Amino acid sequence: MKRLWKMKFNLKVAFIIAIFTLIMLLIITCILLYKGHEHLMMLHITDSQEVIHHFDMALRETALWSIALLLIVILISSFLIARALARPIQEMNNFALLLVNGKRNLRINYTIDDQIGQLGQSLLKLDETLRTYELRRKEMTQDLAHEIRNPLASIKSYLSAFEDGVWTITPERLQGCLEEIDRLIILVGELDTLNDINSPTFKIVKKELPIAKLVEKSVISIASELLEKEIQLELDLDQTINASIDELRLSQILHNIIKNAVSHVQREGTIIIKLYRSQSYFKILINDNGVGMDLETRKKLFDRNYRGRENHYAGSGIGLTITKKLVEAHGGTISVKSHKNEGTSFYIKMPLST
Repeated sequence: MKRLWKMKFNLKVAFIIAIFTLIMLLIITCILLYKGHEHLMMLHITDSQEVIHHFDMALRETALWSIALLLIVILISSFLIARALARPIQEMNNFALLLVNGKRNLRINYTIDDQIGQLGQSLLKLDETLRTYELRRKEMTQDLAHEIRNPLASIKSYLSAFEDGVWTITPERLQGCLEEIDRLIILVGELDTLNDINSPTFKIVKKELPIAKLVEKSVISIASELLEKEIQLELDLDQTINASIDELRLSQILHNIIKNAVSHVQREGTIIIKLYRSQSYFKILINDNGVGMDLETRKKLFDRNYRGRENHYAGSGIGLTITKKLVEAHGGTISVKSHKNEGTSFYIKMPLST
């Protein structure tokens, strides 16, 4: 039995089919011989012993020849059937081995909608998932290299100037180094967040919360920056709106948008935040009278690593990418309207419940 399981799959199937068919054939043959002999004994024939003997011999020879010929046919047909059954399984096995060896964008020729065909569809989905993972990994690597290069270059130039004696060490220049280091720390955190969001296993944890309270908390978190630039803030919040949202992620969305507005508004500018209900959705409008943006920037604003040509916001280029993905994870949408030197408006729309 152990040797049987070590055989190739198609030979195992052929052997099992042949044994089963042969057993059934032997049983049928024995029944025919027995019943033929039994009915012949019921006849009253003169010299019946000799007749019965010859008849039994004829039956046995017929049975032996039939078994021999049928056994050959059974073995050949069993092997052909087994090979036909094993071919799609072997194709799936080869497909899986190619995936393990790093091959991608493969095809499966077996398209019949049965269990093996469903296995093939699962393998194709696995191929697609692996390609997605690898693409995202490459994108993350490129993002990391692109974003870290600039602050590192700035820090290196500071240190080189100190070392060569071009600059004397002053608190202001040390503060510049510290700002670049802080930028690196923020950047690594954003890249980590973006990596989590891009993961197929990423999930948001929703619960029923008052939205106005979250907006107010987000405003308070950047109150010092508002005071420093003497920005006038106008809030128009519907306090009755409760929605099923992820508190941490919505706070992150609001923080990114409001901070973006603060960065683009001139001193003594104005930021307006409105929260209102619209059918089964709630909407948040964040409007500023800042520098605005041109058409190209407006179209590519949510693209990863994009910065407008005259972008006054010294961010990482992925903050708004994260914001859009988090909004979409809630089943919502985010859009922007802006005109050069007139200001910018962000519109966030999210469902009230799941």
